Amino acid sequence: MKPADPLGGLLPPPPPARVLPDRDRHRRELLAAVRVGPAARFRAGAAGWLAPLGAAVAVAVILAGVFVLPGLFGGAKHTGSSTVTASAHPAAGGHHRGSWQRRTENYLVSTAVRTLVIHDGVGSVSVTGQDRGTVSASAHAAYRGRAPAVIRQVRRGVLELFYRCDIDSPCYVSFDVAVPRAVDVIVDSAVGQIRLTGLAGTVVAYTSTGSIQASALSVRQAQLTTGTGSITAGFMAPPRRIVAAAGVGSVTIRVPASARYQVAASAQVGSVTVAVPRTASSGHIIKASTGTGTITIANS
Repeated sequence: MKPADPLGGLLPPPPPARVLPDRDRHRRELLAAVRVGPAARFRAGAAGWLAPLGAAVAVAVILAGVFVLPGLFGGAKHTGSSTVTASAHPAAGGHHRGSWQRRTENYLVSTAVRTLVIHDGVGSVSVTGQDRGTVSASAHAAYRGRAPAVIRQVRRGVLELFYRCDIDSPCYVSFDVAVPRAVDVIVDSAVGQIRLTGLAGTVVAYTSTGSIQASALSVRQAQLTTGTGSITAGFMAPPRRIVAAAGVGSVTIRVPASARYQVAASAQVGSVTVAVPRTASSGHIIKASTGTGTITIANS
């Protein structure tokens, strides 16, 4: 019997399917707009000789995330409640919907929040823990046609952020959020980078394609997963449990030397380096894995 996931209870059910972004279609249109061919899919069960090809595809996708997505979502953060600018991206396919537009919306949530949940289709997500009592969020959207609807809702202490695109209006949204340090954070993304800084609550982050960068964490539990991309996590206090898994990509974890750790690390294709004090009976558990890539576990 599969053991129960100790973090699974934090995750509320996702929004109804009708309001989720059409991820596959919009990603194809994004690639067409910037004249980049679709990336090959990585399959965990592929033969060993395909591993270098998978790694090459991973690098290509990561570079696309670095150079393509910032073009849509980059730039200085806007002040004010809503800002709209035009961008000169060409129309994708045979449907003309006008030029790409950018829009930033800012929100302040004063209701007490225990858990933040972000569902993102395409776009980066940044969550920063601060000494504050409210939650502030900025949604940076890029779209053609009608602007996307950014939804925020608080139910029983759980704040959810997600978006939906109008039919035949491709869109992408990046989120920048500042929360009280102790808030639990859950991020579910399809394509894009996830950045987590200064958090002290439980952290769960998943992206299909993109890197996960976590720093200055003092959380008890962290679960970080990417299909294609790297994972880097740095901790200020010894965590009780870390689970970090990448399909294709490196995993780097840095923890304080003030504790001993129970470590399980594996790479199907690649190297594993563990340079922390270890004991099998430790209550501080680190589990790290990758299909293709390197694993490094060291002191911070």
